[in-house]
Amino acid sequence: MPEPTGPLQAVRFGVFEADLRSGELRKHGLRIKLQEQPFQILAMLLERPGEVVTREELRLKLWPGDTFVDFDHGLNNAINRLREALNDSADAPRFIETLPRRGYRFIAPVDNGTTERTQPSPSISSAERSELSGVTAPEKAAADITPLAVPRYRQRKFWLAAAAFAIAVALLVGLKLGRLQRLFGTNASARIQSIAVLPLENLTGDPAQEYFADGMTDTLITDLAQISGLRVISRTSVMRYKGAKKPLPQIARELNVDAVVEGAVSRSGGRIRITAQLIQAPTDQHLWARAYERDLGDILLLQSEVSRAIANQIQIKLTPLEQARLARARPVNPEAYEAYLQGRYFWNKFTQEGFVKAIQYFQQAIEKDPNYALAYSGLSDSYRFLGLGSSPPRDSMSKAAAAALKALEIDDTLAEAHASLAVVRYRRDWDWTGSETEFMRALELSPNYAEGHREYGVYLRMSGRFDEGLAEAKRAKEMDPLSLLMNTDVGAQFYAARQYDQAIEQLRKTLEMDPNFAMTHWWLGLAYEGKGDVPRALAELEKAVSLSGRNPLYLAFLGNAYAVSGQKSQAEKILAELRERSRRVYIQPYDMALIYAGLGNKEQALVWLEKAYEERSFSVITIGTWKQFDGLRADPRFRELVRRIMPTARGSAPQAPGETRK
Repeated sequence: MPEPTGPLQAVRFGVFEADLRSGELRKHGLRIKLQEQPFQILAMLLERPGEVVTREELRLKLWPGDTFVDFDHGLNNAINRLREALNDSADAPRFIETLPRRGYRFIAPVDNGTTERTQPSPSISSAERSELSGVTAPEKAAADITPLAVPRYRQRKFWLAAAAFAIAVALLVGLKLGRLQRLFGTNASARIQSIAVLPLENLTGDPAQEYFADGMTDTLITDLAQISGLRVISRTSVMRYKGAKKPLPQIARELNVDAVVEGAVSRSGGRIRITAQLIQAPTDQHLWARAYERDLGDILLLQSEVSRAIANQIQIKLTPLEQARLARARPVNPEAYEAYLQGRYFWNKFTQEGFVKAIQYFQQAIEKDPNYALAYSGLSDSYRFLGLGSSPPRDSMSKAAAAALKALEIDDTLAEAHASLAVVRYRRDWDWTGSETEFMRALELSPNYAEGHREYGVYLRMSGRFDEGLAEAKRAKEMDPLSLLMNTDVGAQFYAARQYDQAIEQLRKTLEMDPNFAMTHWWLGLAYEGKGDVPRALAELEKAVSLSGRNPLYLAFLGNAYAVSGQKSQAEKILAELRERSRRVYIQPYDMALIYAGLGNKEQALVWLEKAYEERSFSVITIGTWKQFDGLRADPRFRELVRRIMPTARGSAPQAPGETRK
C-alpha cells in the first residue's frame, strides 16, 4: 500500500487509532480489518480534519485518469466500508460528514500524538471559500482586471454593481459561516447543562470483569454528580443502555440530556486504561476524546482526572469546594479497590441476598485497607437496606450507623455516608432534626445524588411535609428518569398526601415501564384502597404479594385490606402465616399490628406497635400519617406513641377531598 501523504504517522480519534504508515486501523488497541481504498480515504480525511476533501480530490488520489472504473459506485462503496469499520452513520455522523455532491469532512476531534485532542476548528478550504463567495478562481482573476477602455458612465454602473455584489457576497458568507459555527458547536446557546455517562465497555475479554467496568462507570457518575451546575443522570437509568445499539441522539432524548460520555475500560496486569469521549447529543458530534493509563493503585487519581477534564470541556463553572473535591484523591490498595467494586456490584442488585454478599466484600476491602472511607460507606448502605428486610432493624441500623460514622471520620465529604447516617437518625434514633441536618449536608456535597433526594423525600413524607416530599421525589426522578424505584416513589408521595387519582396515574405509567415490579403494584393497591375501589385494590395487592415471593410487608397490607373490606377470615389466614414464618425468620411487629388494626382489635394493634417501637421496626414511623391507623388516632396511647416517635415532625395525617375524620 502506498504510504499516505502528509507529516502524520499515527492519529487517534475517539477509541480509534489510525497508523498512516502501516495502513492499520485499531479500536482500543485491537486491529480492525479495513481494505486499502477505505483506509486511504480515512488517511486523507485525517490529514485535513475539519476541512472538506472533495470527491474530485479523492478520484485523483484513488482512481487516476488511466483507471477505468465506475467512480461514483466505487467511492460510495469505499465510504460505506469505512463507516462500517467506524460504526458510523451517514444520517447521524460521528466521524465522517457527507456534503452532497461535494465531498466529505472529518468532524471528530483528532490527536496526532503531539497535542491534546481538541475539536477541529471550522477552517474552510480554498474550494469552500470560492463556493461561499459565489466566485470561481477564473472569475476572481477576471474581476481583478481594470476595465480601462470602458466609458465613464458605464464605469459608474460597474462599480455600483460591484459594490452591491460585494455586499451580497459578504452577507452570504456571513450566513454560511454562521451555519458552520452552529455545526461545530461554537454557538453559546449550545451550552451543556446536563449529561449522562453511558456504561463503559469492558475490554478485558473476561465477562467476569463486568463489575470492574460497571464500577468505573459508577465512580465517574459519582464524581460528576458533585457539580452543582450540572444535572447528571444516575446509574440506574444509564445501565438500561448497557449493550444497547440505539443512536446516541435517541438515548439523549430519552434521558433529556445535552451530552453523553461513552468509553471503555481495559486492564493488563497492574495497569488500567480508560478511554472516554464527550459527545454533544443533538448533533451526535464528538467534542473531546482522550485515553488515560495508570497503575491500579492510582485509579482514584485517574478517575478524578477524567472528571475534571470533562468539566473543563463543557465549561461548567465549579465552586472552589467542587474544584477541591474533584482534585483530591489518594492512592488505594489495589486489592481493597477490587473488593470494593465487587461489593458495589452486588449492592446494586438491590436484593437481600445482594446486600449480604456486598457486606462480605466491603469487609474484605476494609481488611486490606482500614482507612478506606468508601468501603465503610458501602458497608453502611448495605446494613441500612438489610435493616428494611429480614434482619432485626435495631442490630442492622446500629451497624449502619457505626460504619457511616467511621467513613465520615476518615473523609467528611462522602455524601453517601451522610445520607446513610441521616436515615439511621430518623428511623432508629427518632432524631428528626439531626437527620435533616445530615440530609442537607449530603445533598450539598452531591447535588445530583438521586438516592439522597429520594430518601430525603421519604423523610419529608413521614414528617407530614407532603409538598416538600413530592418536590424531592420529582427531583430524584429527574436525575434517574428510568428508575422504577424513583418513578414509584413519586406515586407514593401522592398516596401519602391522599391524592389518590394522581397516585394512580403515576403508578400506572410506571407499570408501563415494567409490569412486574412488585413495589409499584403494592402502592397502586393502596391508592385504589384509599379511593374506595376495593376489587382493584385487592387485585393489585395480591399481585404485589405474588411477584415479591410473599414479602411479609406486602402480605400485612393485603391482610389489612381483607380485614377492612369484611373478609376477616382471609385476614386471619395471613396473620397465622406471619406467626408461623416468625419462628424461622424475622417478621416486623409492625406487620402484625397492621392486620390487627384492620380487624378492629385496637388492644392487640397497640401491643404490637409498642413492640415495634422497642425494636425500632423501620415501618413504625408511618403511623403518624398513614390511613391504615386512622381508627387508632383517638386513643391517647396511640397519640403518645406518635409523639415519642415523631417529637419534632410537622403536620399530621392529611385528609383526602371529601373525607371526614372518624
